[in-house]
Amino acid sequence: MLHFPDEPLRFRALRLEAHERFCLRYRRPVLRRFGLESEDLGVFVVWCDDCQRTAARLIGFPELDFDLTLDALEEEVRTRADAPQNGWRPEACPHCAAPDPTPIAAYYGRYLPEAEVDLHLELIFGGGRVVRIEHHQMTPDGDSVALDRPDDAWDFHDLFGAPLSLRVLWRAFIDRHLYADRLEMVCVQPGYYLGLRPFTDDPETAGALFEDFGEIIEALRTERPYDAITFLRDREEEGIPVPVDESYHTWLAAYAHDVGEATIEPFVVADSATFIATLARHAALYGITVDRASDDQTLFVRFHTADLDVQLNLGPVFFRVLHEGWTFHQGLRRHFERELRALAAAAQVPALLRAALPDHRVEVPGGATLVVHDPQGRAVFADDLVAFATRHDLRTDEGIGALVAEVRGGAGAS
Repeated sequence: MLHFPDEPLRFRALRLEAHERFCLRYRRPVLRRFGLESEDLGVFVVWCDDCQRTAARLIGFPELDFDLTLDALEEEVRTRADAPQNGWRPEACPHCAAPDPTPIAAYYGRYLPEAEVDLHLELIFGGGRVVRIEHHQMTPDGDSVALDRPDDAWDFHDLFGAPLSLRVLWRAFIDRHLYADRLEMVCVQPGYYLGLRPFTDDPETAGALFEDFGEIIEALRTERPYDAITFLRDREEEGIPVPVDESYHTWLAAYAHDVGEATIEPFVVADSATFIATLARHAALYGITVDRASDDQTLFVRFHTADLDVQLNLGPVFFRVLHEGWTFHQGLRRHFERELRALAAAAQVPALLRAALPDHRVEVPGGATLVVHDPQGRAVFADDLVAFATRHDLRTDEGIGALVAEVRGGAGAS
């Protein structure tokens, strides 16, 4: 006779309550506070027979890569949940310290900012181990709905409105349309399309497949400018500075030879204004305003606050994001988050110094150079605002103290 563990049935009500709490107590506040930069988060829920109480252990997953298939993500989370030595599953009841509390379920959340929804994996236990994984989608308001497991990257994109991994979706896209009889395109997120001229080794056929390309682009431009059209093989032909281990040669390895020989032509159609709008949403989390500071041939961007005013060329970042197979959000977090945090730190410095040195005059002429005048009006300190800010850890009192001490000491005085 077959015997199935009865824990999932016994603890069904507790699981429902635990998932609701995970949505409303943990994930919703994270999404509201951090928005586009919400980190992966998990909760492990146990039942203690000794004290007859449930308990939960919260853990972050900041190191999990963006470039994972759903299978790989599930296996990673399952592995961490199945054994106490992996650091997520409690070895003792947090309430009464009784050993080996009974695992009920574990919940893992990853935010998909392209669609503004949260992916939840619910790991259900039976016999002390994970017996199945269920999938849910949660809105930023905390409303959750159960979904059937996506069959593949294409199905995931259809269900959630965003890719779990754009590199995996690239492979699925080419697999599906490799021998199509026309150009194929799919929208990854607003302002961002993948495209493919399917396989042919006949130059005339290849050219014929592009006959309608202009009409397709003009139709897209009724929605937004779509001013960037780039082919993956442009990395070599135009010298786009993308390392080989981050280029299509690695994550599209099965098709890299075909791309190089132009028997297939994967391409991207993207809108730089939407990219900048995405960047502006990230920057707003740090209190920084972003404006485009160039025409449609370049991508200079102005970052400014009450004191800070810095202009940077984001063109290389934009094309690197497209050629490395990231969404706008993922690419910005990967290639511009450190710079954005440096700008945010710089924006804090003038106000910190004015509070710490009320008898000094603190100015940032031009928005980039910090100048401090003593009570007699003499300039006693001058330095690049961003460089000065990033020399100190403004998250700690010690770091702020060191920053103020450097100004008091007059280092870098003009």
